[in-house]
Amino acid sequence: MGDYSMRISSRAVRAASVVVVLATVAAACSSDKQAATTTAEATTAVATTAAGGSDTTMAGGSDTTAAAGATGCAAGPDTKLDATDGDGAGWMKWALDCAKEKPMKAEGDPIVIGLQNPEGDPNGSFPEYTTAAKAATEFINNELGGVGADYKAGKPGRPIKLEVCSMMISPADSQKCANELAGKKPFAVYSTLNFFGNHFPIYAAAGIPVVVGTPLSPADFTSPGVYAIGGGGGCLGVHTGLIEFMANNLKKKKISVPWADTPPGVFCYNDLEKKPLNVLNGTTKSTSDMAGKIPDLTHIGVAVKPGQADVTPQATQVLDFKPDGIIFSAQGADCWSMVASLAKLGWTSDATPLVLSGSCLDTEKAKAAGDTAKGIYFIGTTPITQPDALEGLLKQEALVYADKMKQYGAGDDAGKGFGTQGFEGMMILFQTASEVSAKNPSFTGKDLGAALAATKNAHSFGGTPLSCSTAPPPYVSVCNSTVTATQWDGEKYNVVAKDFSGLHLIAGTELDLGS
Repeated sequence: MGDYSMRISSRAVRAASVVVVLATVAAACSSDKQAATTTAEATTAVATTAAGGSDTTMAGGSDTTAAAGATGCAAGPDTKLDATDGDGAGWMKWALDCAKEKPMKAEGDPIVIGLQNPEGDPNGSFPEYTTAAKAATEFINNELGGVGADYKAGKPGRPIKLEVCSMMISPADSQKCANELAGKKPFAVYSTLNFFGNHFPIYAAAGIPVVVGTPLSPADFTSPGVYAIGGGGGCLGVHTGLIEFMANNLKKKKISVPWADTPPGVFCYNDLEKKPLNVLNGTTKSTSDMAGKIPDLTHIGVAVKPGQADVTPQATQVLDFKPDGIIFSAQGADCWSMVASLAKLGWTSDATPLVLSGSCLDTEKAKAAGDTAKGIYFIGTTPITQPDALEGLLKQEALVYADKMKQYGAGDDAGKGFGTQGFEGMMILFQTASEVSAKNPSFTGKDLGAALAATKNAHSFGGTPLSCSTAPPPYVSVCNSTVTATQWDGEKYNVVAKDFSGLHLIAGTELDLGS
């Protein structure tokens, strides 16, 4: 696997080095890796445009070189942004500027995108994923002009038709949704998060590419034709990032790890939390540069069943270990149940730092917790819920996100981590599909999958660039493992560590599926 030790880095440096670090897949996502590599290379011009290159025919479908002295929509794409925000960043800014100045409504035959999302189950319910994806789709269709819009000519593209299948947390429902959506013949399916991975073979048999917003299960990381585009790479990036931040940034050596006792939670804890901790203390062999560097590091895992309003027994186990740090990743409600139970037992963030994953992010719950929540850290993708903490294109995208979530009826979910991922995922699909359409207006889902597979430092709305073509085995389906650490001060999230990865902590190890 090599050394993937990109810890703290600047955005400018990332533009040059991201391909070595980000966990991705593209060429790897094929039963014949060499054939997939050839396909990826052949479609690179479709998927991305190199910063500073001679090809300025982006998704607009015509020569869109920026006009000298022009600003906003009239200026065309500023390809200089590609060097800092990923290939295609200049085009995205141009599209957003044009949507603001000259909104276009999409026309023609729709491009069907499926959305498979768990809702209504106490074991896992994420309705904000759906509301945010719908808001993004409305924005794309009503203002951005749809897929393949030509902003220079003022010609609209095709609308996206979002087909949603809500599922319970069960293997049977996972397959039922997959069969239902496959029957609608979508160009791609957006699988938000799935505990089982048994839906992938159904889509593969139908030749439908799948993008994953929050990869959790082994199948999310290792399946051909699957592209985990979610910022932070789900468990892979976020959980290793939790360990990296706690052990190497906060320098804590006695760590309690409550973990979500669900099918994917078992894997994510064993492979991406317990294993890297054991790499650090030397009890698990690894080629990591940090292997055995913290021999006195100790830790304890505490299983937490989802959907419990009071987890005092588990919080008691966490604190009885007398940790100097605590990490936890679960669905939002479970995170805040843990915070409340810890506080009831006398825990404070000043005495014992608590680091949560981005899935725990819920601004309203953080505010409701008052002083208890102050000082809690969060590990996840770029915090687009806090525009004031950002600059440049990222700030513009964050402002668009807040505005369009409110405009299209999803404002109550704008402060939730899975809300951001639902919106961002649809915007990534929109940009990729638009770039493919510019080269081939009659493109198919297969073409869209090939373009995703070929991404290398491609702009990702509201997040860090995608590189689905350079994945470290065996995690061949993850397109992004870069994370950011923020700290809640009672009113906002402040960035404390930007663009780092803990992937190096599992270098040279085997998958640990747990039991």
